[in-house]
Parts: sequence; structure tokens; C-alpha cells
Amino acid sequence: MEQRIRLDLEARFTRLAAEIDPATYDLAPVDPLQDPRYRTPFGGLYWQVTDLATGAAATSVSLWDFQLLMPEAALGDGEPHYAVIDGPSDQRLTALARMIRFGDDEDARQFLVIVAEDRASLAASIRQFGSALALALLVVGLVLIAAAWLQVHLGLRPLKTLRAGIERIRAGSAENLAGAFPSEVQPLAVEVNDLLRSQEESIAFARARASDLAHGLKTPLSVLATVSSSLAARGDAETARLVDELTTEMAGKVDHQLRLSRLRMRTATHLYSASLNEALARTIGVLKRTEAGEVLTWDTAFAEGLRVDLDPQDLIELLGVVLENAAKWARTRVVVRATKDEGAILLAIEDDGPGLPADVRQTIGQRGLRHDETKAGTGLGLAIAREIVHLNKGTISFGEAPAGGLGVKITLPLAP
Repeated sequence: MEQRIRLDLEARFTRLAAEIDPATYDLAPVDPLQDPRYRTPFGGLYWQVTDLATGAAATSVSLWDFQLLMPEAALGDGEPHYAVIDGPSDQRLTALARMIRFGDDEDARQFLVIVAEDRASLAASIRQFGSALALALLVVGLVLIAAAWLQVHLGLRPLKTLRAGIERIRAGSAENLAGAFPSEVQPLAVEVNDLLRSQEESIAFARARASDLAHGLKTPLSVLATVSSSLAARGDAETARLVDELTTEMAGKVDHQLRLSRLRMRTATHLYSASLNEALARTIGVLKRTEAGEVLTWDTAFAEGLRVDLDPQDLIELLGVVLENAAKWARTRVVVRATKDEGAILLAIEDDGPGLPADVRQTIGQRGLRHDETKAGTGLGLAIAREIVHLNKGTISFGEAPAGGLGVKITLPLAP
């Protein structure tokens, strides 16, 4: 637009300069340019010819009584100069000015010829172009954003599938990453599967070695028990008692480690989901058929749909330990309550047995510590329960039941 205006001004300048008579040095006639805007006051097109010798000036009608003023740089060198100057009626004009010289002697005359055009049409065109350009850039930007989103969405879809597969592994519903992946992601999936397989093999190997070691120790322990009986028969009761105590302690530790080896080690990223209702019903059903449990009244109340963030086998182990302990000591009744509260599941198990003093309840569950020697066992059952609850970020506490026996309260995390 600027270039078009300059070309128009150059053409008008040439026609206007041609109207100056070099013989008489007369200024341009009243209407040298045939455009009605030159004859309309403040019409937007203007010209002005100034005789620098006399200071007289001829102007277009459109200027009315206004005089165009050019910067000092436009005077004296005879070269065309473009500038943005003030015009009538607060207009801004694009002006072309040039000095014209007639003759080379002392009588040479010089004229300053100026042609100008209002920039309002140019500003309107620029605004119109700017609006169209802004709209076009907005459309292009939206298209580019949509294309980038689509590219990222489609490009990262295999990673989303990979993440979903890992979530299934964490939740225990899958053992490895299954399915086809793009060639860029396939090596990662293969490495993850190899890592999972190697980890599972390492865990299985460690458990097998622990089991083999424990079972290997049971035979010597049985021999020691026989030796103890032999010593007692010979009258060495003190030595027999010492051997019995050591044998019992070692057998308890072996049993403890065997049961710990079956627990599922987990990190903060592991997610599980196990039905507490089914596990309670299953465990109580088994205990009701035992010698201690069949004579008891089982008072149970479970909320619907309780699912905990525990491995199912660990949950069965936990409930088996706590409920078996309650059945062992209860006289007539065992109460089991399970409710949901503030993002966790509360499990309460109470019996009407003899109970324990408050100071003794603080040490329940410590490894190898038994508080009553009248019942069979190693005293490590509740230690296992503590291990399981701690492993799964729950809490367990022991108190006095309303019926006078032991009350166990367990808080377990909800399944995601």
C-alpha cells in the first residue's frame, strides 16, 4: 500500500511539475490535476508549489488556507523526499517533495513542489488487512494446535496402552505386558516383561531357598525333641527342659520365617483389590468346623462391598491369625464387625475370654513373646498380623473388649 501511494504521488508530481512554465516561471495553474478531490476542501489529495525566490505559493483548492510544511531535509538537494506530515483538519499526509530548478545562471529560479495524500485510506486498508491477517493466523494457529494435539495424542497412545498394562500388573490382574506395540515402544515392553520375569524368578528362588532351609531345620529339631525326651527319661530334667525351650523357640522362628516368605512384598506403586467380605466369610466358615470354633457363637456384621488394598493371600493370612487367636481364647462368643469410615475400612474382633492387662497388651505381637503357656502355639501369630498390617500401611491395636476379653481393631486401606 505504501508503494502504491508513492507511485501515485510520483505520477502526480510529474504532471504538476510539467505545468510550471519554464519561460515565464509562472506557478502551476489553478487546476493542473484532473481529480475532483483536489477541488474539494480537505478532500484528501493536495498539492503545493512554492517559488523560493519570492515566497509566493500556489495550492490546490482542497488545502483551503492550509500550508504544507516539509522537513528541512527535503530542501536544497533536488532529490525526491517522502515524509509523513500534518495536513488540514488534523489529517496525516504522505507527502512527496522535490526541488525544481530552472536555469543555471544567477537568474535561475527554484520551486518546491509538494504533492500529498491523506493516509486515512491507507490506515483503513492496513486495519482491514490486519483483521484479515489476524483471522487467518487465528485459523492457522487453531489448525496447528489441533494438529499438534492430534499428533501427540496418536503418538503417545502406545505409551498410554503401556501405562494401562503396567497398572494391570500393579493391580495383580496381569503378569506381563501383552499386546502389540509400535517398533519404537516394543523394546521397552520387552525390557519391562524381562524385568518382571526376572523379579518373579528371583522372588520364587528366594522363597524356595527359605522354604528348603526351614524344612531342612525341622528334621534336626525333631531329633532334638527326641533327645530331650531321652534326657528326661534318664532323669536329667533340667537339660531336657533347656533343650525343649531351645527347640520350641527355633521351631517358632522357622515357622515365622516360612509364613513371612509367603507374604507379597510391595511398594507404594503396588495396587491390590481383595474382598474383605469374602475373606471373612471364608475364614469364619473354616474356623466354625474346628474343635475350638464349633462350640462358639459367631456374631458378625459386615457392610456391603468392602474391598481392601491387600493381596488376597495376605488378607486370608491376616484374618486367619487374628480370628484363630480369638477362637482359641473365647469362652462362648466371638464378635466381628467390619465398616467403612473416612477412606479406610475398620475391622473389630472381640472375644469374651480372660483378656490381658493393659501393660501386657502393649507388647502383644512381639516376635517370640507368649503371654500364656497354657495354650498350644509359638506366640508368633499376632507378630505375623503386625507384619502384614505394617506392610500394607494399616494400623492394628489391642484393647479390652466389652465382654472382658481381648479386642483387636484393624484399619486397612480401601482398594483403589
